[in-house]
Amino acid sequence: MASKAGFEASNHAIPCNTTVPGYKCVTPVLGHYLEPGTISLYISSLSSILSFFMSLSISAVADHGSYRKTLLIAFSVLGCINACAFFIIYKPSLFWVGAILSPLGWTFFNIAGVFSHSFLPLYGRAHPEVLSAESRGESLAIIRKIQEQKINDLSAMSVVVANIGSVLIHGFCIGISWSMKESSLSLEIAIAFSGVWWLVWMVVIAPWLDARPNEPLPEGTNWVVYSWSKTYKTLTSFRKLPEIFKFMIAWFILSDGINTIPAILFIILYRELAFTHTHSIIISVLLALMASLGAYLFMVIRKYWSLTTKFMILLCLGFYSLLMAYLVIAPYFSDKAGLRTVGEGWACTVYIGLIISTFYSSMRVMLSELCPVGDENEWFSLYLLADKGSSWLGPFVTGAIYTYVHDYRKAFWFPLGLIVLGVIVLLRVDVDLGKDQAREFAREKKERCRQGQQQATGYFK
Repeated sequence: MASKAGFEASNHAIPCNTTVPGYKCVTPVLGHYLEPGTISLYISSLSSILSFFMSLSISAVADHGSYRKTLLIAFSVLGCINACAFFIIYKPSLFWVGAILSPLGWTFFNIAGVFSHSFLPLYGRAHPEVLSAESRGESLAIIRKIQEQKINDLSAMSVVVANIGSVLIHGFCIGISWSMKESSLSLEIAIAFSGVWWLVWMVVIAPWLDARPNEPLPEGTNWVVYSWSKTYKTLTSFRKLPEIFKFMIAWFILSDGINTIPAILFIILYRELAFTHTHSIIISVLLALMASLGAYLFMVIRKYWSLTTKFMILLCLGFYSLLMAYLVIAPYFSDKAGLRTVGEGWACTVYIGLIISTFYSSMRVMLSELCPVGDENEWFSLYLLADKGSSWLGPFVTGAIYTYVHDYRKAFWFPLGLIVLGVIVLLRVDVDLGKDQAREFAREKKERCRQGQQQATGYFK
């Protein structure tokens, strides 16, 4: 829509003709002419910043009572309403409405994801095999190993099921796009259907989702003030939890690098290799299929050789590094290699799809292992904050690189550097020591709460 509202790059008096293959256009935004691809990158940065502050203002509340489940449903409702609101954009000049709705939609989705992912360590600790091992009096090392494998299994199978759902919904979207000749209205219908799908399935599973409530939130508590103060206390506890903080630093670096890769890839596909709206939906389906296949294959490999979560993360990062090395080095030796053909575009999509789910799944599992009991939602919120707090940088740097060198391929040097740096930090994380620190932190917190309750009881007596 931003392209249709723009003008020819060579002559700002001529409206942009998006039907011309390889069109070069710019769009006026706040007194400046921007290439439409960079607009999407800047909007992505805005989404990250908004998610950062919204999550920080509500995260700690969900660790009390049954708010985790309640807020998950609430943000699903908001996400559905937001998706349906895209029908407001009935002409290209209203592309700025999409620039508002898109960050809001991503924020609702990201925060709902925090509440959803925070169930992972809870269900892992309550797995029947873990409870059975505890009842048999198994050693702490054996219990932790069983718990790690079960959380990995749960995370991996969740990815598989989620991607099956993604394939189903994208099948509908492809049908709409083809039947309506790839019109903008077809995309709005697809977005609205996605929001309705999200809410309907949330309502369906809600009755069976065990809330597993924690201690209640004190009455009259200001949610925003409480969340910010609780987050501050958590951040200042790095001396007691150094290993999880090392992990968060690694995640802060790696998430930006990994998120930037598909952003650059898709811009090249759409802007230079003439991929269409229908192609974009097919890519989404292909990514979902490959992600399901990759998650299952990596799960089989992990279970067969009893590999640790940390090793699986490093393995995925190794595969990412190989791809980045090819994309940044190949163009120096050939003008037909390094993402310059449609075939390479599809091959890169398949390659990324096979490893992306395992990487994100394994990172969530590692956090589940390192976070203290009772603070799951707070740490998964910080996990989102570390992700979104850094992910604005990749799109911003990519847009800046293109502005100066006019070649998106050279921007792949940036995620490659971040991956190398992130691996160096991740190698310094001692997972077993981190588990001990989390256990001791939770014990001390529980003891402080008990003493506080005793003091309050004595005061009222």
